[in-house]
Amino acid sequence: MDSTPSVEDSRRLHSQMLLSPSSTLFTSSELLVLLKLEPSENEKLMGLVQSLINQNLVKLVKQGSELKFQAIDVSEAVKRSNMTQDEAILYSYIEASGREGIWTKTLKAKTNLHQSIVLRSLKSLESQRFIKVVKSVKFPTRKIYMLYHLMPSIEVTGGPWFTDGELDSEFVESLLTIVWRFVASKTFPQVFSNAFDLRNNKLYTANYKNYCTLEEILDFIINSQVTSEELIENDIRSLAQVLVYDDKLEKINVDCYRATMQSVVDLKEERLTEDFCLFDYLGNANAAGGNELDDIVYFDERVL
Repeated sequence: MDSTPSVEDSRRLHSQMLLSPSSTLFTSSELLVLLKLEPSENEKLMGLVQSLINQNLVKLVKQGSELKFQAIDVSEAVKRSNMTQDEAILYSYIEASGREGIWTKTLKAKTNLHQSIVLRSLKSLESQRFIKVVKSVKFPTRKIYMLYHLMPSIEVTGGPWFTDGELDSEFVESLLTIVWRFVASKTFPQVFSNAFDLRNNKLYTANYKNYCTLEEILDFIINSQVTSEELIENDIRSLAQVLVYDDKLEKINVDCYRATMQSVVDLKEERLTEDFCLFDYLGNANAAGGNELDDIVYFDERVL
């Protein structure tokens, strides 16, 4: 069979590769299957692959000791074809760094290019919006480059608590307040009403859910649209841990929190001067009516 690659076969191979996610790496055996070729036609396959590599439509990726092939979108291929050789080399290393980015000093060491060439090429790539500079919270003095369309990883940005590499204290404080108020409203119903009195606060019965889960807190923040940042449960967990440390929340189970009485006392600027006595609250405990002594609910000391 003729092993000379045809334009039609090359396009067909490229189209088949693009049907998979862009990060997919193919072995030569997998490419044979895509084109429905026999193992004996491997020479023809390599001719097609080389043709695509020459057009910047496929690139070689070394995974362990094995060479694999990755398809490149046509628009990306056009972009690469307009680069100088030095720009293409730098771009390939920046691309390989993914969402972590790569330091200019590391680029110079890996490419072995002269400092002036590196700086000139990076400036050209940046002006064409192929790459961008990002600030790293770990290394604030370093110039980190990554592909223009990528979002930096949390390791680079520090997560939603950082803006342009700086801790956004005002944003964090506002979220801490929102989280505490939401949990407190569940722990102590009517706590934010003017009629709320610490000394006469009604106790809840044993089946009342006086705590919040991380999922409930996150849902509340998302539905309230108090921030445009995309938060996840782990972000809420971090906030809750800060509030636990500040004695405003207590953790009662895995990812379950309730407000502390002291946090409410501090809010109301009051102090409890009388010793607590369950019988002072007997009428409140008998919310369902009937004989008070028959209906009394006994509370665990942690509930109180």
